[in-house]
Amino acid sequence: MSFRQFPATDANGENYVIIEFKEEAAGDTAPDTPAARYELADGRHLVRDGRQFRTSGGELTLTT
Repeated sequence: MSFRQFPATDANGENYVIIEFKEEAAGDTAPDTPAARYELADGRHLVRDGRQFRTSGGELTLTT
């Protein structure tokens, strides 16, 4: 597994860091397993929609 970090901003201009985790050998994962997952530094999971990322509850939307 590898990871990278990149900046994002919320609607109020606050800065966040998104962490992307990727499986290195995509062939070893189950067919329904996503190729990457996204989290904030505090551990909250994010759902990606193009250049936007949302927390699962929808309380935070970030743009890269």
